[in-house]
Amino acid sequence: MAKGYRPVDRDQRFLLPPDMAEWLPEDHLAWFVIDTVAALDTSALHERAAARRDGTPARSAAGRAGYDPDMLLALLIYGYAGGERSSRRIERLCATDVAFRVICAGDTPDHTVIARFRQTHAAVFVELFAQVLRLCRAAGLARLGTVAIDGTKIAANASRLANRSHQWLTTEVTRLDQAPDPGGADPGGADPGGADPGDREQVKAILADAERVDAAEDAVFGTGARGDELPVGWAGRGGRQARIRAALARLTAEQAAREAQKRAEAAARAERDAAALAEAERALAAELAQRQAARDTWEQQWEQAMTIPGAPLPRGAAPRPAEESVTVRRARQRVDRARERVDHPDTAPRPGGSRPHPDRRGRRDPQPEPRANLTDPDSSIMPSHNGWVQGYNTQLAVTADQIILGLQVSTNPADIVSYTPMVEAVTPTAAALHADGELGTLLLDTGYCSDDTLTAPGPDRLIATGKTRSIRQAARDHPAAGHPPPGASPREAMDHRLRTPDGAALYTRRGATAEPGIGNFKKLLDRFSRRGLTAALSEAHLAATAFNLLKIHRAAPA
Repeated sequence: MAKGYRPVDRDQRFLLPPDMAEWLPEDHLAWFVIDTVAALDTSALHERAAARRDGTPARSAAGRAGYDPDMLLALLIYGYAGGERSSRRIERLCATDVAFRVICAGDTPDHTVIARFRQTHAAVFVELFAQVLRLCRAAGLARLGTVAIDGTKIAANASRLANRSHQWLTTEVTRLDQAPDPGGADPGGADPGGADPGDREQVKAILADAERVDAAEDAVFGTGARGDELPVGWAGRGGRQARIRAALARLTAEQAAREAQKRAEAAARAERDAAALAEAERALAAELAQRQAARDTWEQQWEQAMTIPGAPLPRGAAPRPAEESVTVRRARQRVDRARERVDHPDTAPRPGGSRPHPDRRGRRDPQPEPRANLTDPDSSIMPSHNGWVQGYNTQLAVTADQIILGLQVSTNPADIVSYTPMVEAVTPTAAALHADGELGTLLLDTGYCSDDTLTAPGPDRLIATGKTRSIRQAARDHPAAGHPPPGASPREAMDHRLRTPDGAALYTRRGATAEPGIGNFKKLLDRFSRRGLTAALSEAHLAATAFNLLKIHRAAPA
């Protein structure tokens, strides 16, 4: 048992100046990030820091010296590697956390400096991601034997409750266009745009709420200090007006595209309906002709039997009239239904009518009609395992040794449309990393399965044609060997390959490649901090850079 306690003397002065090199062990991630950033080509950061926004030189003998861009980059990478994305949180950690203090050398930057640095150099993060991939290759990682591509929904910095319909946005923009100057606005004046009293009350409530929010934010953060929550020029009432107009423009473009698609689908449907009507009429005419021919033959045989002595009588009952035949009645019903679809294409019932599919919890899409988000107009409502989320569809290409080879961020919740962009993004990366420049086999789940993706040019691929358990069961109960049978469709050929021992074993590695990679990536970035598709793509590359550096750091001892 201890005889006493160790002394705690917080008034003890340092006999020698403190050395930061002794604050952290040599193998700490902070030192690794600092050394890695020093080895990267960050000339683009320094060029941007040496120029004003209009391109003129910014350095002069007057004024305070700026922060080193390499230090700010290391600070961001280390923050993202630990899941810290808030600029205010990073600022506080620079004063309380030893690793952050070492990176910034005790000179704590303001959160606005961190946020503006991240926003200003968004385009540079893509090139830094490529440089870190080359470091991965130099470390013996990023092996391209198999690459799994999968998507995940990451929440945007926006609320799903901030979505508005096209009618609401049109009314609001009309009000903004016709409203007088804010300095002389008359809240009790005439309502522009001919909105009804309910719309007027709704607009007044929204404006009053916006003023309350502005006052509260000014009291907490100071006038004009919003950190990285909004891009430059988006703070205040003018920023909200810009977001409303951007949301309306996006929704108008989407509606125009939907209308064009509806017209094209209506024309194709009308053509199919006309062809179906012609086919139904042809089938009815053929059935009537066959029935009439059978009755004419039977009557002719009876006439011959009555006129020729000894001729055999026809056997069986007389053929029933065509109008009494069940087959003819059904053929007439098909003709009537086809003619109804041609004459009334919008109201006629159709077989196989579609309904919105509920999610795993049985809830349907809460916003079935087109809507745009006022906070982040680029984001969309997307289905996820936990319901509906306001966010982006992030596609990741992960190698077998858990290195992110490429990524894309889109506003389309469907994975199938991201296949070609991902292949186009990963192929040149593979050529830059390896001498042969060839990818191995791409592993994708059933969300990417279509005839276009199965037959598209590019690297070898294994795309699931059904659920993973169904593929395993088919490979176990109905194994295949050799090449697909002649005349097999692309889907049948892929199904045959998945039932072979080699194909089944290779596809089994998809889950062990993509799922852990996406899960660990979302530990670093489970919600975008910045708003807009371009900003989200830049932030995803920054998080992927931190992700790959973590893999190099953890693999270094081995």
